[in-house]
This record gives sequence, C-alpha cells and structure tokens, in this order.
Amino acid sequence: MARAAARKSKSVPKPAGFAEEAQPFLYEDIVRGVPARRVQELIDKGMLPAKAVYRVIPERTFKRRLAERQALKPSEADSVARLLRVTETAVKAFGDADFARRYLSLPVPALGYKIPLELAETDSGAREVEAALMRFAHGIYI
Repeated sequence: MARAAARKSKSVPKPAGFAEEAQPFLYEDIVRGVPARRVQELIDKGMLPAKAVYRVIPERTFKRRLAERQALKPSEADSVARLLRVTETAVKAFGDADFARRYLSLPVPALGYKIPLELAETDSGAREVEAALMRFAHGIYI
C-alpha cells in the first residue's frame, strides 16, 4: 500500500524542448478555461503570432478577456492549442523555429498556396498542414 502511494506522488517528467513550451494546455485546462494572460505570454515569447490568435479569437474579445483577467472559452482555448500543435509540428519538421514560423505565415504551394496558420483555424485545415509537414519531413515534396 505504501508503494502505491509513493508511485502516485511521483510526478511524470515533462519532455524538454519546444513541445514543453508550446503545449501548455492540457485537456482539463481547455475545459476549465485557459487564462487569456497565458496566451498573451505565448504571443510575447514569439511562439504564436498575435495575428493568428486574433483570427481564432477576435482581438477585441481577447483584449477584453485580458483586461478583465478572464479565461478563454473552451472553443477558444482549443483553437489556440491547435495553432500551437501545428507550430510544434513545423518546428519538428524543419528543425528551425524561425524558419517554421515564417513557413506558417506564407502561402505554401503544397497547400494550394494557402497560408498554413489560416488553414489551422479549423481542425480539418490543421490536419492538412500537418500532413504536408509530415510529407516534407519524410522527403516527399509534392
């Protein structure tokens, strides 16, 4: 019984690197509501462009939530988490965070000249971007 209690008290180590920084929201966080200030910190650190955040949460709404120290609605937090997931995938595919962020903000031929962060506003669009990134990572350039 003491061993079971000891196992429960141990914390699971977090992976190092961009994934740890870019995936600050767990399912429970999203459902409860992520504080808007956490998203602002991601913008300030350069992990997410403000323009992309404002496309999934209107700027006025986001700034009001910040000023009133409110949490994002679950759908808003989920959208931000999706943007982070796509960004992390790009960083892994290219191995260069700056290049990945530039790639995500420019029209991409493999995506029909659409802008990846704009596609990532929806789940299906994010999956298209991730699939293109995985093809690139595996040397398939079509």
